Amino acid sequence: MTCRQLQSDLSQMLDSVEITWWAPEDLWDEARLKAGQIHLLDGRKDAARFVEHSTAYQIVVDVTPWLSHPLAKQLATWINPDLDPQLSEEQSSPLGLLRRMSIALSGPSAIPGHLDRLKWQGAATLAHFWGPLEKVAAVNIQTAMTPEVLASNQHLIVWTISTLRQIITLEVATGLPPRAWCEAVGPAGSLVVDGFLDPSLAAKPRFWVHDARGIPRAEEFSPASEVELFAQDLRLAQHDSALREHWRMRIQRTSQWLEILEKSATESTLSRFLR
Repeated sequence: MTCRQLQSDLSQMLDSVEITWWAPEDLWDEARLKAGQIHLLDGRKDAARFVEHSTAYQIVVDVTPWLSHPLAKQLATWINPDLDPQLSEEQSSPLGLLRRMSIALSGPSAIPGHLDRLKWQGAATLAHFWGPLEKVAAVNIQTAMTPEVLASNQHLIVWTISTLRQIITLEVATGLPPRAWCEAVGPAGSLVVDGFLDPSLAAKPRFWVHDARGIPRAEEFSPASEVELFAQDLRLAQHDSALREHWRMRIQRTSQWLEILEKSATESTLSRFLR
């Protein structure tokens, strides 16, 4: 779904609610922020600034409707479970402890703003599936958390992050058909999701879970629209301070991931130039 289509759908579902949209190319405007109650940030590199300057009663959230779908929570539980000491890895997750994860995001538009959106979606995916940076650093205390850039040009960036126990690869590319693909592998099994930004399409099917022997595992998924669920959350957030705070924390975590990705890409480009 394009951002324009999402904006149209949300406007129809929330026709009595005034929403301020912030595209990547929009200039920062504190007066505009203070004037509105609900602010949707679309791939903003400076998203953390909105959190810093907003009031506790304002709603500031990144445009990621898929995170309102129950499948998003289920996937996070499987990919990066909080293990119960009473349970084995296999009982906690069909994958066991995550060993390898690959994420690929692409879109047809080649304008710079679209690449910023893809980077934000990639950082949001890492924050959701893999957790906040401080949690990852605590588990992998002996491992540097600096991403390595495997490939980079104006339309494509590929990062890899290696820790003591895990390898994560993130690819973002413009000028290609739209796709959001994710694969996660552990000692007990693996999963593949083709189109995780549109989880309501999982029943098509575009979702596979296999055990270590390659035998598929049957699962039931909600066909509910992630856009409708996101709209419901926006209504709820007007009266739910906990949800507003949850969205603020999510933006801060995504911003942390985006910062280390952007820094590694810049340093990689500079090192190639200096060679």
